Amino acid sequence: MNRRHFLVSLAVVPLVAVAGVELASRRFTPDPDLLLAKLNSFKGQQLHSSGSWSPTMVFQHLAQSVIGSVTGYPEHKAAWFTHTVGPLALKVFKTAGAMHHPLDQAIPGMLELDANLPVDTALDQLINALQLFQRSSTLQPHFAYGNLNHKDFMAAHQLHIEQHLTQIELAVSNS
Repeated sequence: MNRRHFLVSLAVVPLVAVAGVELASRRFTPDPDLLLAKLNSFKGQQLHSSGSWSPTMVFQHLAQSVIGSVTGYPEHKAAWFTHTVGPLALKVFKTAGAMHHPLDQAIPGMLELDANLPVDTALDQLINALQLFQRSSTLQPHFAYGNLNHKDFMAAHQLHIEQHLTQIELAVSNS
C-alpha cells in the first residue's frame, strides 16, 4: 500500500466506524413503561446491593440523574467533551444495549446521598422523577452527553438505571 492509500485509510476508517455506531445506536428503543413496572416490583421488598452503595443510595443517585434532566445538573463536563466524547459514548452504550460506568461514582455537584433514607422513599423519588421526566417537554443538557432529545435522554436514563439494577436483588430471608 502506498502512502496516499494509507493516509486515506486513516481518515476513512474512523468515519465509517462512527457512522456505523450512529446507525446502530438508532435501533435502541427505550421502554419507560417496562422500566417503571420493574421499579414498582421492588416496592415493599427487602433489597440487597452487591455494590458499595446500599439500595437507598442507588435509588437516590438514579433519581438525581433523572431530575437533573428536567431541572438541570449543577456541574457539567467541559464543552469539548459534551460535544464529542459524551454523545459518542451514549451512542456506543445504545448500540451495545448496555451502559458501563463506575457504579459508585456520584453525579458531579449533586447532594450527598443519605444512607439512612428509607428504601421505599428513595424508590418513590426515582419513580416520581421518571414520571415527571415523561411529562416534561423541556429538558436540560446532560452533564456529560450534552443536549439530548427526549428519546435519547430516556435511553440514557434506562441504560443507567438498568446497569445499577444489576447490583440490586431481593434479600434472602433466613427463616
